[in-house]
Amino acid sequence: MEARPSFYSACIGAFETICLAAGIGIAVGMFAGTTGLEGSARGRMTLLSAVIGLAIGYFAATVFDGTALLSTFFCALFAGLSCAVVSGVIAGATRRGGTAALGFITILVALIIIAVSIVVPPLAIIPAIALVWLAISRNRRADRKHAGLRVLR
Repeated sequence: MEARPSFYSACIGAFETICLAAGIGIAVGMFAGTTGLEGSARGRMTLLSAVIGLAIGYFAATVFDGTALLSTFFCALFAGLSCAVVSGVIAGATRRGGTAALGFITILVALIIIAVSIVVPPLAIIPAIALVWLAISRNRRADRKHAGLRVLR
């Protein structure tokens, strides 16, 4: 009788699958976030990057013999999160007189994240933590900025 294959492939485990998907999702969101959209256009771009992350996450898991469900979920999650955060950063920089070089640098960083995620998947935790930290700090800063305006009412 033939032995059943394990839930996770011998090639890549669950943790590596999550890290690989997170790294690829962050890069996909960074690519989409370089547009620097604001308002409802940012929301649509975030949804689009999450859908692209779903597809790419599934294909990345099947190529590396990982778990497809984990990969699709985390790739879509991090693609949407990074698109929203990077788009806000680029839009703010553009309002303050930033140049198109910021988009180019963002694309280069995204390519580096993809390369590192494919070669050593656990290192994708570093940009994931940095992205979450950036999102939280931007949210706190926005709350502080608007708290002063609420007092003036």
